[in-house]
Amino acid sequence: MKKIYSLAFALVALLAITSCKNEIDDVFDQPSAERISAELQKTKEVLTSAKNGWCLEFFGKRDLGGYNILLKFDANNNVTAASELTEDVNETATSHYALTQSKGAILSFDTYNSIYHKFAAPVPDNDGMMGEVEYRIMRVTNDSIFLTGKKHETPVVMVRMDEKKSWANYLTEVHEVEKVMVNKWSLYTNGKDVQRGRGNNHTLTLVNTKDGAHSEVLMPYIIKPDGMHFYKTYNINGKDLTGFSYPATTGGKYTEMKDKTVTLEEFILPLTEQITENQWFVDPSLCKGLPKQCLNQMPRVMQGVEEVIAAVWLGKDKDGAFGIGFKSSRYIAYLHLNYQAVSDTAIKFAFAGTGGGDGMWYFKQGYAFLAYAFAGTLDGKLQFVTKEWNISADNVKRPTVLTLTDKDNSANVIVLKATAVEYPFGD
Repeated sequence: MKKIYSLAFALVALLAITSCKNEIDDVFDQPSAERISAELQKTKEVLTSAKNGWCLEFFGKRDLGGYNILLKFDANNNVTAASELTEDVNETATSHYALTQSKGAILSFDTYNSIYHKFAAPVPDNDGMMGEVEYRIMRVTNDSIFLTGKKHETPVVMVRMDEKKSWANYLTEVHEVEKVMVNKWSLYTNGKDVQRGRGNNHTLTLVNTKDGAHSEVLMPYIIKPDGMHFYKTYNINGKDLTGFSYPATTGGKYTEMKDKTVTLEEFILPLTEQITENQWFVDPSLCKGLPKQCLNQMPRVMQGVEEVIAAVWLGKDKDGAFGIGFKSSRYIAYLHLNYQAVSDTAIKFAFAGTGGGDGMWYFKQGYAFLAYAFAGTLDGKLQFVTKEWNISADNVKRPTVLTLTDKDNSANVIVLKATAVEYPFGD
């Protein structure tokens, strides 16, 4: 009897194996070249079927956040692009795209596009925004196409655009939301967890505490007409965050996309903290008095070291020390400043006598004039002092220009800008 059962079991197993083998053969009943060709054709049909195109939710370099790139593909392999980074919401650019095979289906932007390649083109010192010209196509549905960058391997998604909304209207709405939701500082509230959120580009940084250890969590996001969407779900002190909805409540608070008890609102820093917690670029052309005289020496100093200063700013070095930063040719260095907030609109600066990077080497070559501009006086000779400055802003809530006026001599003025002042002493 045992032999009969054993024989029967063996026959069943053999039939199962045979059945599995037939199923596998059926799956690959087409040559690989035909299968790949069919896959590319199906992908192209989906790409070109979107009458109003697609929104590529672009994420590249992590600390730059995400941006909307609108793309429309036609059957002749032309792609038209628009993006939120153009000032004119009606601006578009058309180039060529290709669908090819390289260990799977590849979507490539294989000719130059003035709008798209702002995201993909490298810059001399780094990979730029770390965009891609080639994406692996991971999955295709009627409304979404999931991609992974071939070079940097960052996953992104293209979402079918609403046919009822023009590109210009969509980008206008994005700009309107960005103006109010993208802030340098925000107040994050989740019950008893109340903390300042630090914004930079399209990222929000909050502090997560686990087992008594504190760590900063940088969360890239993209702005859509309905609010701020994080690149992925982040957990902050036990609460999952996916983004914050627009518009704000009557109290000026933005609620979390899925949990309305969690809120984010604009937080306005005192001007003294605006200076020490953010990066501000020096504009020598608008400075006056002794600071102007000191900065006027820099072209001669640059000639002496045979370097060109690309920018000068107030900010913190990689170790968190505050001071005057500068990029001289390829090198970034700092001359440190001690500071003391006198009030919300007044601050004292004193040269610390130290530098970051090769700061003190540059100091000896004449870059000391940068420090004299902020903490110097001309009393028989140029020397360092502790100097108090009154601070004013073009807009207290969202300053783009800060003006420092010497408390003891209003003829001495330094002008700082939120955006980079490139080659302030010429190139």
